[in-house]
Amino acid sequence: MSGHSKWAQIKHKKAATDAKRGNLFSKLARAVSVAAKEGGGDPATNPKLRLAVERARNFNMPTDNIERAIAKAASAKEVGEFSPITYEIYGPGGSAIVAEGITDNKHRTAAEIKHLLSDHGGKLAESGAVGWLFLRKGCVVLERRRNPKLQEPDSELRLIEAGAEEIDQADDAVTLFAAPEKRAELEDAIATLGFEISDAADVLVAKNEVSLEGNDKLAAKKLIEALGAHDDIEEVWSNIENL
Repeated sequence: MSGHSKWAQIKHKKAATDAKRGNLFSKLARAVSVAAKEGGGDPATNPKLRLAVERARNFNMPTDNIERAIAKAASAKEVGEFSPITYEIYGPGGSAIVAEGITDNKHRTAAEIKHLLSDHGGKLAESGAVGWLFLRKGCVVLERRRNPKLQEPDSELRLIEAGAEEIDQADDAVTLFAAPEKRAELEDAIATLGFEISDAADVLVAKNEVSLEGNDKLAAKKLIEALGAHDDIEEVWSNIENL
């Protein structure tokens, strides 16, 4: 059993970027509005909206802001036409980076990202050249301090029966993984068993991580921060273990 959960490590890497976004709430609200426009304003029947709302709540976005973002989706003119974007990137020191987001102008965003990469030692990769180094997983976190049921002898078996495909046991939390399309189902099953969910999200997990040192580490950190600060980028994932 490790000291800190795998989710804590993933979240730490994300937070290093997310905390520097001055317009984070604007990005979260836009993601909620776009999801609501595409699939309707009820998170119970719109998995994409449910994920966007959960992510907004994870960053302590006020409920009023979330509700306004959903209501805004009723006006097509306000929300506009947005498309998902994914950039696979060769980073400094042989690292791999994936940046995901939404944009209303793919050509403009692509040009800006290419310029950003040239300034920070990154290079745009062909589709699939970097993505295969990651696995997309649905992640559900149960903190031990909030879930005394985790001490019961059959708790792991019950979590597996609930749909967990992989379980990471740590001193502070138990992290469950499942296919992204099964995450909502896993959350519901866990809640029915009486467990309290601390966090949940779809994540990209590197199959193998690399360690960077010196200038490569500094350059990679600056590159990831710059990507995260871009208005159209919502998530930045890397395979760097010591960032």
